[in-house]
Amino acid sequence: MRNKAVLFLTVFASMVACKKDTLVEVVDVPATPIVAIEQKGGKPSDLKAAEGAFELYALPFSYQALEPHVDATTMELHYAKHLLPYVNALNKSIIGKKYESMEIVDVLKNLNFSDVDVRNNAGAVYNHNFFFESMAPKAGGEPEGELLDAITRDFGSYDEFVRQFAETSVKLQGSGWIWLLSDKYGRLRIITTPNNDSPQTKGLGIVGIPLLNLDVWEHAYYLKFQNKKREYAYTFFSVVNWDKVEERYGAFSKSSAPAATTPSTTTETIEVPVETTLKVEEKSN
Repeated sequence: MRNKAVLFLTVFASMVACKKDTLVEVVDVPATPIVAIEQKGGKPSDLKAAEGAFELYALPFSYQALEPHVDATTMELHYAKHLLPYVNALNKSIIGKKYESMEIVDVLKNLNFSDVDVRNNAGAVYNHNFFFESMAPKAGGEPEGELLDAITRDFGSYDEFVRQFAETSVKLQGSGWIWLLSDKYGRLRIITTPNNDSPQTKGLGIVGIPLLNLDVWEHAYYLKFQNKKREYAYTFFSVVNWDKVEERYGAFSKSSAPAATTPSTTTETIEVPVETTLKVEEKSN
């Protein structure tokens, strides 16, 4: 009887060990926003998109260049493991379609909503390109000239603009983007878009010229800031490339504004109709 008991315990222990091994088995899964990647000492210029209509945006600074505000691991993760796969996916999704010969912004402006993959991938590529262009080493501070005047006019002060921008990021539910837009008169407002939608995306009813954006997907901030979105948003202004934002604001002629009125709010959340909202599982963005 004792021998049988020993045999039973041995078999039972083996079964538990097998079960335990199954539970801790390491599998190959897509990169997630909360898992650091192994840094290989590479450069952004080492990366290239698969052959197709769109190339990977050439990041004009190293992964380390924005430290301590944006850590090198997050920059490499963001660029190599999110933007690059989106460019490759976009190129694949537009083969044989009208979008192949268009610029990225024109893809967004001419979308068929049935092209769900194109909408998601093109939005991700446009938004990320715009975001990376909006940052630079040894940047930050305050804008100057016409843009600063507009910020002061429409938000009360630069500090109040930054506060509203940061608070808007905290209030955004789920993943998405924060944008500073100008209308044709040069008046400014803050909006949000969900998932990878952009102000340029056809059918959203957004009117305005994008000047600045902030990525509020977890992959953009979680390694350094965890759930501190407000701190992440405030820190972003330490690396904003105001020269680029000022260039965007000055690139169009301002129409004469109608009689001035006091706006009820300078922030706006864009609500996308249920039938057009994408539920995107974060895999490579």
